[in-house]
Amino acid sequence: MRKLNIILLALALSLGACSMFKTRQKLSPQANVNAKTAGVYYAQQNVEKAEEFYLKVLEEHPDHALSLRRLADINLHKGETLPDKAVEYNKTAFELYTKALDVYNSFENLTDDEKLDIKDMTRKRDGAWTRIFRAGDAALEAGNTQEAMEIFELASELKPDRFEPMIRLKDIYQKELKDDAKAEEILLTLVEKDPENLDYLLETGAFYFNQDNFTEAARYFEQVKTIAPADVDNLMNLSYAYFEMGDYTKAMQNTQKALELEPGNVEILQNARNIAFMAEDNELALVYLKQLLELRNDDKDFADICRVLYAEEEYEELINYAQQWYQWDNTSENAVQFIILGATQTENQTLRETYRKILQALREKQ
Repeated sequence: MRKLNIILLALALSLGACSMFKTRQKLSPQANVNAKTAGVYYAQQNVEKAEEFYLKVLEEHPDHALSLRRLADINLHKGETLPDKAVEYNKTAFELYTKALDVYNSFENLTDDEKLDIKDMTRKRDGAWTRIFRAGDAALEAGNTQEAMEIFELASELKPDRFEPMIRLKDIYQKELKDDAKAEEILLTLVEKDPENLDYLLETGAFYFNQDNFTEAARYFEQVKTIAPADVDNLMNLSYAYFEMGDYTKAMQNTQKALELEPGNVEILQNARNIAFMAEDNELALVYLKQLLELRNDDKDFADICRVLYAEEEYEELINYAQQWYQWDNTSENAVQFIILGATQTENQTLRETYRKILQALREKQ
């Protein structure tokens, strides 16, 4: 009896939905019978028979929203349970949800229930597309390159606004088929269609960067910068491109803009330090080395700052940082030697003799 009650409740809900659509979409008497029959089978989870009668409804009324929605649900279910035909069923589900949503959105004065229906169908349609896209990834991972390409082409056709399928195709041409020209063609086509799409511009810039065409890479990263000036990752991409081109001024300008947005970012500070060294700007290198050492202790940073301070004849600061280095790592002979160098230059005999003894002790332990 309990099972019967559940079936009757589901039937009531289904028939209730049918009655709601009577006011929205009038059916012929035969189509109305077919819709009710389909609803009964659907409530009983008899997918094959439900599908048969919903199709009969659509033969006469191809824009019947409820039939479109139910057939989409059925195909979505088949896509989940029949993996060999998952792409085919999810494609059909996607297309049916799209048609149903178009009909729903044509209604005036949508009810709250209809708004919920639209939200539910949109979510399910997105799910169908995601399953298609993932099937492409699965085919690619299994070594079925041609199948993967066909799936990604389908995913792009269904949702032209999603860039991921075309980027997958670009990667296949570039990495699997070693066809850089075709990969470039895909990217340039995407940019031409949507010249302000950040994803397309970033991918194209990255493509040229990996091809060692840093001038073209910088051109696309500059376009991203115009559209999204606060994108720190892109500012760093731009900095790397100019760095490889030997334009240390522009490399530093973009790194400094990134630092204004993320002043405590160690990776950006390291990049600024490296650019300063390449530009032979010891004064600027010291600025960034000091900031790095405020954030962390690091052998290379200590060695670099001591070396630069010695070259700049800043001996008191050299002693200060070398002592910090030694306090952090009291086994470092380099730290002790820099203290001795600083003490010698400042004629601090006491300090020099103290650390000469420490250096001798360190060497005796080896």
